[in-house]
Amino acid sequence: MRAMSNLDYTYIIRELKPLEGKHLDKFYELRPGVLRMKIGSDSVLIELGKRLHITKLLEEAPEPTGFAMKARKELGGRKLREVRQKGRDRIVVFDFGGVELVAEMFGQGNLAIVGGGKILSVYERREWKGRNLKPGEEYSFPPSEEKALEEIFAEGGEGPVAAGLVPLNIGINYVRRLLAEAGVEERKGLDGLTSAEKRRIAGAYLKMMGSLSPRVVLAGGKPADYSLWGEGEPHESLSAALDACFGAAEAENPELKRLEVMLAKQEERLLELEAEEKDAKARGDLIFERYAEVEGMLDAYRKGGLGEIEKIAKERGWKLDKKNKELEMEL
Repeated sequence: MRAMSNLDYTYIIRELKPLEGKHLDKFYELRPGVLRMKIGSDSVLIELGKRLHITKLLEEAPEPTGFAMKARKELGGRKLREVRQKGRDRIVVFDFGGVELVAEMFGQGNLAIVGGGKILSVYERREWKGRNLKPGEEYSFPPSEEKALEEIFAEGGEGPVAAGLVPLNIGINYVRRLLAEAGVEERKGLDGLTSAEKRRIAGAYLKMMGSLSPRVVLAGGKPADYSLWGEGEPHESLSAALDACFGAAEAENPELKRLEVMLAKQEERLLELEAEEKDAKARGDLIFERYAEVEGMLDAYRKGGLGEIEKIAKERGWKLDKKNKELEMEL
């Protein structure tokens, strides 16, 4: 079963809003990467990197793990003040008034308990350049690449339109349905779109965003997929649709399920690589345009080291990060 898309999280926030004002009662780790918390009389299931929603399917909880105990200590009995999404990224924040539970649902997923801007506990420690997820560190959101449709069209690009529309932050499955509705081939170059095609895409996008409704797609009489737009049987809520689909998927052949997840991740990675290729080409073009200047800086470094680069940077008003040996040159 596919993981929830950005747009699915945007919609699920509507279903979580009634939990605001209620207290966190229980917190469990059911198995690695699968957690459940009881807020008021409702249970919220979090499967890291996969799904987050209210659930009626309550499996028996084991003895509390270390992270579950930490969550109970920091969040137990607290009132949920607000639940919100970070932009339209796959990040959901549960604000318990001074302490937050941040669910990062992209990639393999992660959970961070944050108080006063600092990480009190994290499900899995991770480090990136400029961003660390570990206790005691300042918590910062990962950078977002979200863009409006008009901005995407204005910037253009040589890559396929499907990859170009990824920054809409609705999810590749909805991008494909959007293009199908507009009658535009997803592999067509973004720069090659006609004015009429752009208008059709914009119209389909407005239509989709104005008519979101949970539904379940059946295959052989069994739930096979969930959606907020397009085909499928209408459902009372996205949470119920997710329960139906994942409940059915867990009874299927586990090997088939693993392969479906792998295929979905590979397709998403392919589009990410196409977007990265576009960015790399732009960087290469910029370096070529300023080749002499870049070569001059390299020569200065070879002769005088970082001190010479620092001197030039001060003269020209450029920013130099001496620790990481990074130089930001004005365009």
